[in-house]
Amino acid sequence: MLLRLLRASRETFLASFAGIRDEDSRRKPAEHCWSILETVEHLTMAEGIMFRLITETRCKKQADLPNREQVFLSVLTDRSRKMMSPEGGQPCGRFAGLEEAAAQFSSSRDKAIEFVQQCKQSHEDLGATQVTHPHPAAGTVSTREMVIIMARHAERHALQIEEIKNTLGITAGRAAVSQD
Repeated sequence: MLLRLLRASRETFLASFAGIRDEDSRRKPAEHCWSILETVEHLTMAEGIMFRLITETRCKKQADLPNREQVFLSVLTDRSRKMMSPEGGQPCGRFAGLEEAAAQFSSSRDKAIEFVQQCKQSHEDLGATQVTHPHPAAGTVSTREMVIIMARHAERHALQIEEIKNTLGITAGRAAVSQD
Protein backbone atom coordinates (compact mmCIF):
# COMPACT_ATOMS: atom_id res chain seq x y z
CA MET A 1 0.00 0.00 0.00
CA LEU A 2 2.81 2.43 0.87
CA LEU A 3 4.49 2.00 -2.50
CA ARG A 4 1.19 2.50 -4.30
CA LEU A 5 0.50 5.69 -2.31
CA LEU A 6 3.98 7.09 -2.95
CA ARG A 7 3.88 6.39 -6.68
CA ALA A 8 0.33 7.62 -7.23
CA SER A 9 0.83 10.82 -5.23
CA ARG A 10 4.08 11.52 -7.10
CA GLU A 11 2.22 11.38 -10.41
CA THR A 12 -0.71 13.43 -9.09
CA PHE A 13 1.59 16.12 -7.74
CA LEU A 14 3.77 16.38 -10.85
CA ALA A 15 0.71 16.43 -13.10
CA SER A 16 -0.80 19.32 -11.10
CA PHE A 17 1.76 21.77 -12.49
CA ALA A 18 2.87 20.06 -15.69
CA GLY A 19 2.96 22.50 -18.61
CA ILE A 20 2.66 25.61 -16.42
CA ARG A 21 4.91 28.41 -17.59
CA ASP A 22 7.43 29.66 -15.03
CA GLU A 23 6.06 33.20 -15.17
CA ASP A 24 2.57 31.89 -14.36
CA SER A 25 3.99 29.69 -11.59
CA ARG A 26 5.20 32.81 -9.75
CA ARG A 27 1.80 34.53 -9.65
CA LYS A 28 -0.03 34.53 -6.32
CA PRO A 29 -3.81 34.34 -5.99
CA ALA A 30 -3.68 36.79 -3.04
CA GLU A 31 -1.06 38.73 -1.11
CA HIS A 32 -0.52 36.18 1.67
CA CYS A 33 -0.98 33.06 -0.46
CA TRP A 34 1.68 30.91 -2.04
CA SER A 35 2.26 30.77 -5.76
CA ILE A 36 2.46 27.45 -7.61
CA LEU A 37 6.26 27.59 -7.52
CA GLU A 38 6.24 28.34 -3.79
CA THR A 39 3.87 25.43 -3.21
CA VAL A 40 6.14 23.10 -5.18
CA GLU A 41 9.15 24.43 -3.27
CA HIS A 42 7.41 23.82 0.06
CA LEU A 43 6.46 20.25 -0.80
CA THR A 44 9.93 19.53 -2.13
CA MET A 45 11.64 20.82 1.00
CA ALA A 46 9.19 19.05 3.31
CA GLU A 47 9.67 15.80 1.38
CA GLY A 48 13.43 16.00 1.93
CA ILE A 49 13.01 16.70 5.64
CA MET A 50 10.59 13.80 6.10
CA PHE A 51 12.84 11.45 4.13
CA ARG A 52 15.80 12.31 6.35
CA LEU A 53 13.66 11.64 9.41
CA ILE A 54 12.61 8.16 8.29
CA THR A 55 16.12 7.18 7.22
CA GLU A 56 18.23 8.85 9.90
CA THR A 57 16.22 9.29 13.10
CA ARG A 58 13.81 6.38 13.41
CA CYS A 59 13.92 4.39 16.61
CA LYS A 60 11.90 1.63 18.25
CA LYS A 61 8.25 2.64 18.57
CA GLN A 62 6.92 3.43 22.02
CA ALA A 63 4.29 0.92 23.10
CA ASP A 64 1.74 3.63 23.88
CA LEU A 65 2.04 5.49 20.56
CA PRO A 66 -1.47 5.61 19.05
CA ASN A 67 -2.09 4.25 15.55
CA ARG A 68 -3.30 7.18 13.42
CA GLU A 69 -2.89 5.72 9.93
CA GLN A 70 -6.57 6.07 9.07
CA VAL A 71 -6.62 9.64 10.37
CA PHE A 72 -3.67 10.60 8.16
CA LEU A 73 -5.17 8.79 5.19
CA SER A 74 -8.45 10.64 5.52
CA VAL A 75 -7.72 14.16 6.79
CA LEU A 76 -4.45 15.24 5.22
CA THR A 77 -6.01 16.13 1.88
CA ASP A 78 -8.81 18.15 3.49
CA ARG A 79 -8.08 21.64 2.20
CA SER A 80 -10.82 23.21 4.34
CA ARG A 81 -8.33 23.19 7.22
CA LYS A 82 -5.33 25.41 6.53
CA MET A 83 -2.09 24.84 8.44
CA MET A 84 1.10 26.83 8.81
CA SER A 85 4.23 25.12 7.61
CA PRO A 86 7.13 24.73 10.03
CA GLU A 87 9.90 27.22 9.27
CA GLY A 88 12.11 24.72 7.39
CA GLY A 89 9.30 24.12 4.92
CA GLN A 90 8.53 27.76 4.19
CA PRO A 91 9.25 28.78 0.59
CA CYS A 92 12.08 31.26 0.18
CA GLY A 93 13.03 31.14 -3.51
CA ARG A 94 15.25 28.05 -3.46
CA PHE A 95 14.46 27.14 -7.08
CA ALA A 96 14.89 29.09 -10.30
CA GLY A 97 11.78 27.50 -11.78
CA LEU A 98 9.35 24.61 -11.82
CA GLU A 99 11.65 22.29 -13.75
CA GLU A 100 14.38 22.50 -11.11
CA ALA A 101 11.88 22.08 -8.26
CA ALA A 102 10.18 19.13 -9.97
CA ALA A 103 13.53 17.42 -10.51
CA GLN A 104 14.41 17.82 -6.83
CA PHE A 105 10.99 16.53 -5.74
CA SER A 106 11.25 13.55 -8.09
CA SER A 107 14.70 12.69 -6.78
CA SER A 108 13.51 12.82 -3.17
CA ARG A 109 10.40 10.79 -3.92
CA ASP A 110 12.42 8.18 -5.82
CA LYS A 111 14.63 7.78 -2.74
CA ALA A 112 11.56 7.35 -0.54
CA ILE A 113 10.17 4.68 -2.87
CA GLU A 114 13.53 2.91 -2.91
CA PHE A 115 13.66 3.04 0.91
CA VAL A 116 10.19 1.50 1.26
CA GLN A 117 11.07 -1.17 -1.32
CA GLN A 118 14.23 -2.07 0.60
CA CYS A 119 12.30 -2.26 3.87
CA LYS A 120 9.72 -4.50 2.23
CA GLN A 121 12.41 -6.80 0.80
CA SER A 122 14.11 -7.09 4.19
CA HIS A 123 10.73 -7.58 5.94
CA GLU A 124 11.28 -4.51 8.11
CA ASP A 125 8.06 -3.43 9.82
CA LEU A 126 7.85 0.34 9.42
CA GLY A 127 5.04 0.33 11.97
CA ALA A 128 7.50 -0.86 14.63
CA THR A 129 9.64 2.29 14.50
CA GLN A 130 8.86 5.94 15.09
CA VAL A 131 10.01 9.43 14.17
CA THR A 132 9.01 12.91 15.28
CA HIS A 133 7.37 14.97 12.56
CA PRO A 134 8.43 18.65 12.57
CA HIS A 135 4.80 19.80 12.37
CA PRO A 136 3.27 19.98 15.86
CA ALA A 137 -0.08 18.69 14.54
CA ALA A 138 1.52 15.31 13.80
CA GLY A 139 4.13 14.95 16.55
CA THR A 140 5.57 11.49 17.06
CA VAL A 141 4.36 9.02 14.44
CA SER A 142 5.31 5.55 13.31
CA THR A 143 7.64 5.44 10.33
CA ARG A 144 4.79 3.86 8.38
CA GLU A 145 2.56 6.82 9.26
CA MET A 146 5.29 9.23 8.16
CA VAL A 147 5.39 7.57 4.74
CA ILE A 148 1.60 7.95 4.54
CA ILE A 149 1.97 11.61 5.52
CA MET A 150 4.54 12.10 2.74
CA ALA A 151 2.19 10.65 0.15
CA ARG A 152 -0.92 12.47 1.31
CA HIS A 153 0.99 15.74 1.76
CA ALA A 154 1.85 15.68 -1.96
CA GLU A 155 -1.82 15.09 -2.77
CA ARG A 156 -2.84 17.97 -0.49
CA HIS A 157 -0.54 20.35 -2.32
CA ALA A 158 -1.61 19.07 -5.73
CA LEU A 159 -5.11 20.18 -4.70
CA GLN A 160 -3.71 23.53 -3.58
CA ILE A 161 -2.06 24.00 -6.97
CA GLU A 162 -5.38 23.24 -8.67
CA GLU A 163 -7.00 25.91 -6.48
CA ILE A 164 -4.31 28.43 -7.44
CA LYS A 165 -4.68 27.63 -11.15
CA ASN A 166 -8.46 27.97 -10.94
CA THR A 167 -8.29 31.26 -9.05
CA LEU A 168 -5.79 32.77 -11.49
CA GLY A 169 -7.22 31.18 -14.63
CA ILE A 170 -3.94 29.41 -15.37
CA THR A 171 -3.95 26.48 -17.76
CA ALA A 172 -1.02 24.42 -18.94
CA GLY A 173 0.69 25.86 -21.98
CA ARG A 174 -1.43 29.03 -22.05
CA ALA A 175 -1.09 32.42 -20.47
CA ALA A 176 -3.23 33.26 -17.48
CA VAL A 177 -6.45 35.22 -17.89
CA SER A 178 -5.98 38.88 -17.01
CA GLN A 179 -7.24 39.80 -13.55
CA ASP A 180 -7.54 43.53 -14.37
